[in-house]
Amino acid sequence: MMQSSSQTTSIAGALQAVVDETTSEVTSFGEILNRLGGRGFGFAMLLLAAPNLTPGPSMPGFSTIFGIPMVWLAIQMFLGATNPRLPVWLARRTVTRARLAGFMAKLVPIAAKADHALKPRWPAFVALRGLNALWFVVLAGLLVLPLPFVSLAAAGAVLLIALGLIAEDGMAVALGQAAAIATVGLYVAFGWTALAAVGWL
Repeated sequence: MMQSSSQTTSIAGALQAVVDETTSEVTSFGEILNRLGGRGFGFAMLLLAAPNLTPGPSMPGFSTIFGIPMVWLAIQMFLGATNPRLPVWLARRTVTRARLAGFMAKLVPIAAKADHALKPRWPAFVALRGLNALWFVVLAGLLVLPLPFVSLAAAGAVLLIALGLIAEDGMAVALGQAAAIATVGLYVAFGWTALAAVGWL
């Protein structure tokens, strides 16, 4: 019997299990989320932030594709939901096993490095569920804005908080919150500069 990904202790192992447990040629996003089990919110945010951090050129609006479902899930978390639920239209969307495996092949080595650095500590930061959910809402909202360069900062902050929640590492969560504050400042500075450039300030 294959081990459920929700019982896999390492982040890399849980992500690889999603591929290993996918036996059909296609799988839906809803099925992928279900396989991630009790740490679903953290993993969902991790998977949605990761495409904005993987190597390769980005395009205007790319972050928006992932930012919209992040907002949906972050609001659920903020309202106290225990398990994330995707919108029906997104939960039914499918991806081929080959494409899923290719994406995980890029993400799993990064997660494996994170596994070595993360450990349960600073539980007070992990327990700040409402605050962490609020930061997810804010950062996801920023990702919806079609800004391909500064979106990297927002995705990075989401990634840190998500990894911290999955591994119950409050230090990572705290670093993610600090990165989130810096990201908001970056977006404000970017917006101010853009408005000044067109003579609106």
